[in-house]
Amino acid sequence: MSEVKPQLGVILCDLDSYPVDYIECLTPDASGISDNPVGFFENPASWQGLPVAYAVARGARVEPLVNGEPEAIEAFWSASEKLAHCPLVITDCGFFFYARKDMRQTANVITSGLDLLPIASVLTSKDIGVLTVSESLASKLLGDHVLSSRLVIAGMEAEPGWSTMLTNDHALGNGWDQALLKEGVAAVAKREFGPGGRLANIGVLVLECTLLPEFRQEIRKYTDVPILDVASFALNALGKGFDAGAPAAGSSATLSQ
Repeated sequence: MSEVKPQLGVILCDLDSYPVDYIECLTPDASGISDNPVGFFENPASWQGLPVAYAVARGARVEPLVNGEPEAIEAFWSASEKLAHCPLVITDCGFFFYARKDMRQTANVITSGLDLLPIASVLTSKDIGVLTVSESLASKLLGDHVLSSRLVIAGMEAEPGWSTMLTNDHALGNGWDQALLKEGVAAVAKREFGPGGRLANIGVLVLECTLLPEFRQEIRKYTDVPILDVASFALNALGKGFDAGAPAAGSSATLSQ
């Protein structure tokens, strides 16, 4: 019997550089929808062997999306219909969480890492940290959230390169690269998790921005709290997760099934 490989669906913001509205990448070496490097959701090699289907939410330009404008949210629903065949669908921007504000059901879709806030709330009695591309925009988005009184929000927008991610055209090389983004993450994590930092006493950290999961190990240098993000959730839900099929060091057997 051949190995079952469930297909991950990814809804993408509307960028001019995307040549098509829908594409399936069945192998990690398949041609993706952009030239962004591994670590970005648009690169199929980021998904550790999972086949991926991409649907561009045409009309969900970045600037309208991060402000929750209706045309961007309608574009989300249209894109989600194209991915109805996928057992799990995620998005490439945490501000698709605005879709939670209407009463339609998302079925197989996790709109954002912010969908993981209820899980965070049962992991700790302390405050919950949210690391986001924009503190002001995330504060607006989460102002009426049931957990708002427990949220401590820190943003990346003041760090070099990160503000570009809030514009409609944030193509590779347009004022940023991965090394610059990583430096920004390290600076914010060191400051906010350090003495007197806003995240120093949280019990869980949730990553809103989908650029942040690739820098989890950098964040981990500064905190021991659980870190929740949508990319790790998807890889564990559809991929091999904890059971990678190899025994742990010093073990004579794999985990029982």
